[in-house]
Amino acid sequence: MPHFIPHRTLPLLLLACILPSWSHGQATDDRTIADLVRERCPSADILRIERSGSGLVEVEYLCGAELVEAGIHNGRVSYEEREVSPEADVMERIDRALAKQYAGWSLDEIALVTTADTSFLKVEVLQDGVEQNLYFTTTGRKYKPVDLLASDKWTLATLHGLELPRLGYDLLDPDTVFEMPDLLREISGIALVDEGRVLCVQDELGAVFTYDLSEGRITDVLRFTDIGDFEDIAVHGDTITVLRSDGHLVHLDRRRRIRINAQMPALASLNQEGLFLDPSTGDHVIVSKDAPVTGSADERQVQRIGRDGNVTVQRVLSNAAVSQALARDLPTLATGGVLFQPSAAEIHPVTKALYVLSASDRLLVVLHGGTIKVHPLPSEIFFKPEGLAFLPNGDMLISSEGDKKGIAKGSIMRFRYAAGK
Repeated sequence: MPHFIPHRTLPLLLLACILPSWSHGQATDDRTIADLVRERCPSADILRIERSGSGLVEVEYLCGAELVEAGIHNGRVSYEEREVSPEADVMERIDRALAKQYAGWSLDEIALVTTADTSFLKVEVLQDGVEQNLYFTTTGRKYKPVDLLASDKWTLATLHGLELPRLGYDLLDPDTVFEMPDLLREISGIALVDEGRVLCVQDELGAVFTYDLSEGRITDVLRFTDIGDFEDIAVHGDTITVLRSDGHLVHLDRRRRIRINAQMPALASLNQEGLFLDPSTGDHVIVSKDAPVTGSADERQVQRIGRDGNVTVQRVLSNAAVSQALARDLPTLATGGVLFQPSAAEIHPVTKALYVLSASDRLLVVLHGGTIKVHPLPSEIFFKPEGLAFLPNGDMLISSEGDKKGIAKGSIMRFRYAAGK
């Protein structure tokens, strides 16, 4: 059976909501981060500071002889993690759970994760080089945290009761949530093979994964290279095309399981995340995440790659226009504008509108003719929305990347289409 979870049943762990005494303003530099750590441990010996794309800063330090990892977000210490050895009765419960679901996996380590309002155990297990993070209460019962470390500009509480754009979907309540295995924790792009199977790529591994929605599992892996920053995927017949963040396109034959060729289109921007196939022409279309190297910083270009490899600008998206559309339709949310950085795009099979996701500030932007509609996406559901696909009947799939610690899982969400909804 597929592993899917109706959204309304998901418990929330608000790691970003920390006690006021933990707050210290924006952690903008290493000195401020060090101050935050030394408030917790005056003698801290800081070993490592690492920043992630979601705004989380991970700090590893020694407090006496104890190794501690702290997560800092928006100027607050969101959590601390330290290795522990649970009591015998707690370990017995954890061992029973592992034996039932993870037979053959080896236990790597157990850490206590502490936030402002709760504590839980993170258990790391390994098999064939693959790491899986599991979570338990401090008494050894299964636990399911969901992380909100990224920007929470819009939440369910913020959006409930507002007159949101009528797109035919209830984006506050997915019909089905498919939780991805650890290999797809950083799922970044999706494409539909048929109504039951989705092709997926993830940020750091040169492989195409086939995920079966009915079985709820990966059924095939097609490796094509070792490393790279892979952002999106498109499929046309037997040909798969994978987009790397620099615009490099890799074409694969999924039947023969071989690499056909690769190309490097002359794109105006250095950072690309959206790729889709124009159903009317069969051409590939790339949507840039960032502005062109030369030109307006407000622009996000939609570029068509012709069969001859020539690049033409199909349309120009505007960060300012998206901000203005939000201010027009949802003025209470439009304080300070938005950051529009396309992470995926696709043509709606029924309305033919262009749908564009932005993981930054969590937005779904719909362009139809000369109109723009902007639907904010709540942070409790969309940790980092990066992939978009449609079924022929208009049902929409959105993939959301998880966090690197494995607290927020990667997921694919299905939203059923009802015209006029």
